[in-house]
Amino acid sequence: MNISLLGAGYWGSKIAKELEILIPVNDIQIVDIKDGKTIDDVSHQNVIVATPALEHYTHTCTLLDRGHNVYVEKPLAMNAEQCINIKNKMQSQIVLVGHIFLYNDRLHKVKEILDQNIIGDIQYIESNRLNWGFFQTEMSTLHSLAPHDVSIVHYLLGYAPFTDIKYNGVNLSRKVQNDIDAFTFKCKNVDVKFNLSWYYPAKIRTLVIVGTQGMIFWDEEKRTITMYNKLWLDDKMNYDTMKHPHNYDVSCNPLRNQIKDFVNCIEDSSRPVSDVDCAINVAKNIDLLNYSKIL
Repeated sequence: MNISLLGAGYWGSKIAKELEILIPVNDIQIVDIKDGKTIDDVSHQNVIVATPALEHYTHTCTLLDRGHNVYVEKPLAMNAEQCINIKNKMQSQIVLVGHIFLYNDRLHKVKEILDQNIIGDIQYIESNRLNWGFFQTEMSTLHSLAPHDVSIVHYLLGYAPFTDIKYNGVNLSRKVQNDIDAFTFKCKNVDVKFNLSWYYPAKIRTLVIVGTQGMIFWDEEKRTITMYNKLWLDDKMNYDTMKHPHNYDVSCNPLRNQIKDFVNCIEDSSRPVSDVDCAINVAKNIDLLNYSKIL
């Protein structure tokens, strides 16, 4: 196994550290623009693309045309049409897309609880992805942050086009675009809300799922999942259940899991967990959310 890493910036450097744990250092090639390198310097058959998101589409197309297996960070491209173009270029190659939460064992635990029907039928999902993060001028919070949340909703509910979309955005920084975006919509008749911001004083990554019999609260920063049941006693809210939740502390390394999947798929010619069809479905709903901002 040999892998070229195209891009070694903020996220690429994290990938490089995991690669050094998983495969011999001599089998890793770092292709970094800071060193004057370009895509033409890629020498290995298997390539991880961690360049800026706006370059993912052209880099992936170029690598596929040259016969490489590709693992590209999310988003695969900026719209569904480009993602479909990438799929059409594929022949026998592996294409894995970096929807990293699909490799997160805490999300798998949430799905396990849902499948046990402990909280009843899902009524509402709310995702909060907030941080004092990197302000971007060429990408919105939608394209930068929401692909995570869309992939999570698809994993929990299955893919369906989002409907009844409503959008609200705020430009607090007075820069070129909104730095807080909120979307409400329905997916398979479940009400969903996304809160997205890189202009927030704390790093918050939480998911709340409200069912007919209980609730699940996943706090990714604290690495905990809490389930609440017996929400009501007669006609009154049961505050005691809020004081004595069931806690699940699930440890994992999603990035390492994702790289392992890429390696295994190359070796076994198998299909990635986060494949090109997954990326296409995410992009289709990102397109719908993006269109709601224009209306």
